[in-house]
Amino acid sequence: MGDRGHVTVIGAGVVGVATALCLVRDGFDVTVIDRDGPGENCSFGNAGMICDATSAVPLPSSQVVRGLPRMLMDRKSSLHIRWSYLPALMPWLLVFMKSARAWERLHNARAFHALLDGAVASWDRLVDGTQGAALIRKRGLAIVYETERGFASAAAERAILRQLGAEFSELSGAEVRQSEPRLSDAVTAATFLPRVNHTVNPYRLTRAIADSVVAAGGVVETATVTGIEVSDGRVRTLRTTAGDRKVDRLVVSAGAWSGRLAKMLGIRVLLDTERGYHTVFHGTDSGLRLPLIHGEKGFGVNQMDEGLRLAGSVEMAGIDAPADYARADMLVERGRGLLRNFDPEPSAKITRWMGRRPTLPDYLPALGRVAGLVNTWFNFGHQHLGLTLAARSGEIMANLVAGRDPGLDLGAFRPDRFHR
Repeated sequence: MGDRGHVTVIGAGVVGVATALCLVRDGFDVTVIDRDGPGENCSFGNAGMICDATSAVPLPSSQVVRGLPRMLMDRKSSLHIRWSYLPALMPWLLVFMKSARAWERLHNARAFHALLDGAVASWDRLVDGTQGAALIRKRGLAIVYETERGFASAAAERAILRQLGAEFSELSGAEVRQSEPRLSDAVTAATFLPRVNHTVNPYRLTRAIADSVVAAGGVVETATVTGIEVSDGRVRTLRTTAGDRKVDRLVVSAGAWSGRLAKMLGIRVLLDTERGYHTVFHGTDSGLRLPLIHGEKGFGVNQMDEGLRLAGSVEMAGIDAPADYARADMLVERGRGLLRNFDPEPSAKITRWMGRRPTLPDYLPALGRVAGLVNTWFNFGHQHLGLTLAARSGEIMANLVAGRDPGLDLGAFRPDRFHR
């Protein structure tokens, strides 16, 4: 049993279980509560990439803002907003557009860079001694482009990365094919990020971390939180479908559902969901050594242990809207020209999936203690980088809950930054 007291973590995605493992190792008793099993939501189907500081440039940009009309009109746009959801999205979208201003984007990138800078090393520490270590590969990542225009359009992002001192190289199509011969001749340029790792199965990795929590004395419980009792500046009790649970300390790491939990605390956060899709060709060995991101069409390709996965796209439609699996099929259409001789077996099992990325409008997560509550911390909103930042955020939460310095300035990540 831990000697520091008890912490309840709401959320059994990769961020939640990584946080729980960091807390258990720090001497806390920990209970993880989620309505589903570990890794069964957004952590199940992502592209599997564990990025470094080269992913520090937030999505909001003048280029994206100029493309908003197309995102509304074109269902095949890599970033699509459903018309029916636009009124509900407007408060989020207005802050998103504000965050696209050049000076604010650079400010956010600097803060994000400091957070991401230790992400890969945090993962090394997290999986040390666990079954998860065998599921991680250290080979780098290639962001590929089919047109010179597309490569040039990302020059602003590369310029910011240079200012931040990030490590990357620019390659011609021929040069990147030397490292990844399965790429087709359609690829004309690439950015290679040598410090990016990837996992061959993000679901199994999340489960392995959860198993390590239990092995270290923690508890993982399946239950839905239906209410939260607060008095005298403290969370006292969680109402759940499995009964009431007393709270000593609380960390909210429930991904896309964190906004609803915050509302139970009387707190409004500008959290929305970027719905992403994947298609997996089970049993297909693409021969890919590196994970790939298509820099123009906004999707990733990764050889998983179960088969070839194409994952990505952004759909803003709310947390409860039904999936539009045409977007998963769109990934396949766009991926065919990327790989040489991409021809899965006709009998291959094919599965499609949709997950909900939790995203705040400035693309920075909410990390820190909740104002007015002495025993509650938020740890959510990691957008496309939940897997990447799970271990790093977990270490930060363990420091905060233990009353230690988190090791970096968390001002840009304050949970109340949109409502001060």
